[in-house]
Amino acid sequence: MQPAPRTPVLIGVGQVTDRPTSPARYDQRPHPLDLMVQALERASDDTGVGRRSLESINELIAVGSFTWHTTNPALLVAERLGLVDVVTRLTPTGGNIPQALVHQSAQRILAGEIETVAVVGSEAMYAHALARREGRKVDWQRQGDSVAAPELVEEDRIPFTAAEYEQGLTLPVEVYPIFENARRARLGWTLDEQRRRLGQLWANFAAVAATNPYAWISDSPSAETISTPSAQNRMVAFPYTKMLVANLPVDMGAAYLLTSFERATSLGVARERMVFPQCGADAVDPWYISQRPKFDDSIAMRALWSSLEGFGASLDTLEHLDLYSCFPTVVQSACDVLGIDAYDPTRVPTMTGGLTFAGGPGNNYVTHAIAATVEALRTNADHHALVTGLGWFSTKHSWGTYAATPPTQGFQWRSAQSDVDAAPQCVFEQRDGLVTIESYTVVHHRDGHPLRLVCAARTSDAVRLWCHSNDVELMALAETDEIIGRTAEVREGVIYL
Repeated sequence: MQPAPRTPVLIGVGQVTDRPTSPARYDQRPHPLDLMVQALERASDDTGVGRRSLESINELIAVGSFTWHTTNPALLVAERLGLVDVVTRLTPTGGNIPQALVHQSAQRILAGEIETVAVVGSEAMYAHALARREGRKVDWQRQGDSVAAPELVEEDRIPFTAAEYEQGLTLPVEVYPIFENARRARLGWTLDEQRRRLGQLWANFAAVAATNPYAWISDSPSAETISTPSAQNRMVAFPYTKMLVANLPVDMGAAYLLTSFERATSLGVARERMVFPQCGADAVDPWYISQRPKFDDSIAMRALWSSLEGFGASLDTLEHLDLYSCFPTVVQSACDVLGIDAYDPTRVPTMTGGLTFAGGPGNNYVTHAIAATVEALRTNADHHALVTGLGWFSTKHSWGTYAATPPTQGFQWRSAQSDVDAAPQCVFEQRDGLVTIESYTVVHHRDGHPLRLVCAARTSDAVRLWCHSNDVELMALAETDEIIGRTAEVREGVIYL
């Protein structure tokens, strides 16, 4: 079937993974701009038409970096590559954004608003950590005050309530374990059974990373090694060891080029290089985790999959899956929604090996997932794929499907936000008194010692509140016995069992 002229199509993808040699030194490491330029050059080469694809770019979007804070990184990429008359934009925080940009750009291409969009991002967090360890300041290129800030792709919002923050929730690694422990209690697992299952889930991902030439870690550690605390694998926030969380200190870059079929053809891109977005959906779960009825479920994920099924997507026809994998809990939630076994080694839901082993380059992981998906679909012309992305605390969600054949009904997209907004939300308020523990985590120092127990609890009238404890015995108990469901007392934000 000949696609309609304005059918959106991915024509080029590029990835760069700059693994360190030993001993590693900061002055030997790449800069974020270098990684972005290399990734976009590789995406251009991947089209088969080289420079012509770069010169066709109307809009260049930089995925926001965690460590490189210059005014307009996309402008620096354009200048380095000699691109002119290119609109530059920047993204805020959100691992969903590379997939969301496929949806947004596809709609604009269909509407004739734009011809070619390039999305590129990188992180050099490993290099940044080396600089800190060596007592040096990074010397990455920065723009002066005369450079105007580009348009943000979307608004950046604060993700915590005051109570969540005050009780010790400051980072994703402190929030997602609370989701994970809620799942354990719901399923009736023992703490040891949970540990074994998490190790097996991530060992399956590690095995995929071992086959990925762009993976940061490719030695495929065992389930026992992954889930057992050790000197090399400290407990970060119970039940997550270091090898169960996103691996942020990486030096990686990735990019993709999206255009219309008409433009791709005019550029001379071969038909077998083209991969077509089929359908997509986006939604945001209740913004604050305090509002969510269940920690181990996602209203938005369910609404997105329902939307994609409405467009004709079917699990039976999705040969390839890349489920966002910053932490094991979100993979399990997505598998629950899809109705598949998260632990099945014969159908591991990642194309890359996930954010621990393939690498977790900040907001840009999904660009790598899209690149891996495109490469897989080119070699299997009849296959279909699903890529999912999420931002903050399983908050912002973008799911989309791909194939090497054009969509029979044209690219379709839906905002599923009305479905999320119609669902009931949890009432939250800080109170003193008797509560039932709903979920928790124990956050650890970098030296492995416990730092703080953070609990979500419910009052007798089902109001959620947050509390904490620094009691050493209580923290030890929470890592050896099930405390979810127990009655406790809260006084001025401190929990007493």
